[in-house]
Formats: sequence, structure tokens, C-alpha cells
Amino acid sequence: MRAGARWRGPLLHLAVAAAGFLVAYLIVAFVVLPDDVPLGDVSIPGVVGLTQTDAERRLSTLGLTTTLGESRYSPDAPKSTVLSQAPAAGTIVAPGSVVTLDVSAGQQRATIPALLGLSRPDAERALATAGLALGNVTEEASDSARGLVLDSRPEEGQVVPLGTRVDLAVSAGPANLTMPDVVGREVESANTLLAQLGLLSAPVEYDTNSTLPAGTVVAQTPAAGSAVPAGTAVALRVAGSP
Repeated sequence: MRAGARWRGPLLHLAVAAAGFLVAYLIVAFVVLPDDVPLGDVSIPGVVGLTQTDAERRLSTLGLTTTLGESRYSPDAPKSTVLSQAPAAGTIVAPGSVVTLDVSAGQQRATIPALLGLSRPDAERALATAGLALGNVTEEASDSARGLVLDSRPEEGQVVPLGTRVDLAVSAGPANLTMPDVVGREVESANTLLAQLGLLSAPVEYDTNSTLPAGTVVAQTPAAGSAVPAGTAVALRVAGSP
């Protein structure tokens, strides 16, 4: 048997084994290892959405280091969540490369300002200045002047996310009143009483035929005992002449 023939078989087996080893190496190097074990250059994984701690841990296992970039407010991402990374996911880098992480500082916050006693327009301006929005506005009967803020939800001093809508309760003025009897009073006294109750005085009508002293109220509309809303104008007839 020739010497070349004797060696051909073993060499063929060796070549097949070497080829198999190369294929196995390539599978391990390019399919199995890139996500878990650094081997030569590293493909940076995506860490956006992870907590800063988890992102740093994952990058560290690949032989990468991290540095904190920008910390900024986010309306959606919880505090310390990774918002962006550089280099981007999938970038091939050398082991030991630095990955910069921008993380969430959480939602920006605002404090509910003092609103009680303000008019609705003034309350809206105060909310806008604080970075808050006007929510639902309801009216409630109150001894406070009509249009003044009685309450807010959330309440004054609470710390809330920027842009929170604040609901207001606003005075509708007093509830229905019972019309007082001012007949027989001097007109100035009658007008003072009406004003104290939240009622208005209509222009006075004079009765020159009345036998009562001049300036005395001889009739009123609405009549005494009537239920009227606050702000109702009351017409008085007064003895005497203008």
C-alpha cells in the first residue's frame, strides 16, 4: 500500500473534525454568547425601560461600564427608569466600553395653591401659574359672595403631578331667602336690611297720596314672606315725593 493512501483516511477524519469544531465555535460565538457572555466585541443590549440598577447589572455582565447621563422628568416612566441609552442597542463595541444612560426623575410635581376666597378667574390664573389645570367647577349655595371659591380638590398644600386638574366648588350665593316685611320702615332702613340679606333695591316709586310720614315704605314687591333667590330686586313704594 502506498504511503499517501495510508494517511488519506486519518487526514480526512481530522479535516471533518476541524470543520465541525469551527461550526460549533461559530454557533456559540454568534448565536449563544452575544446576549450573555462577552467574547471579543460585544453587541450592546437594549436596556431602555429597565431600572437603572437592572440596566447596570446587565451591561456589567457583558463587560461594559455605565455612566449616568441626563436625569429628566417623565410623565409616564417611574423614577430611575432608563429613558435612553448611547450607544444604541445592537451597536458592536469592545469590552470595557462605556454606555451612557439617561434616567427618569419621575413626574414633575406641583403644590396646590391657596384658592379659597378667590374669584373663579383669579383661581384659574393661580392654577396656571402653578402648572395645574382647572377641572370641574360646581356651584353651591353659600353666604359667601357669588363666584368666590369655597373649596378645591385636591386641597391646598397637597403635592401632585404637574398638570393635575383641580376641581373647584364656587359660591352660588345664599340659598332662597324669605322676603322680610319692610312696610312701615323708613326707606333707608329698609334698603339696609335688604342689602344685608343679599337682596337688591329697585328704583323707588313715590306715593304722594299716602298719609304716612314722608320716606316711609308703604308697599313692597315681592310681598313679605315670599321665597326669593339671593340678588332679587325689591321694589318699594315710599310715602312722599322725590
